[in-house]
Amino acid sequence: MTTLTGTSTRTITGYIVTLLEYPRWLIEREVDFTDCHLSGDFDAEDTQCRDCHFGEACDWLNTNRSEPTLNSPLPDLLHALQTSVQYVRSDARSAPQHDRHCDCDTCAWLHEATNFLRTQRHKT
Repeated sequence: MTTLTGTSTRTITGYIVTLLEYPRWLIEREVDFTDCHLSGDFDAEDTQCRDCHFGEACDWLNTNRSEPTLNSPLPDLLHALQTSVQYVRSDARSAPQHDRHCDCDTCAWLHEATNFLRTQRHKT
């Protein structure tokens, strides 16, 4: 199965690991840690982290900064993918150019990831 990044995967875990590459790249590119008092190390107990505009993305990035392995538990990978879809979807909705017919990388990834999650909904 060939993915957006052009790599082939043979397992569900490998496919999810590949799908998680795009949101990791996107979030690393868009989250600005310039004024972060923790330099991007999310702390759920910290009020500033919880109230930060990048809080949800920062939390996801800290949990998923390194690429998961093929031995990562499937439920953890599915949760990371669901969370990244929610973040990317909310970010894309705020941009007017992303309509139903948009075929940019973000919309293509959202379509692929959402369809995959839909197929996995009743399997786990």
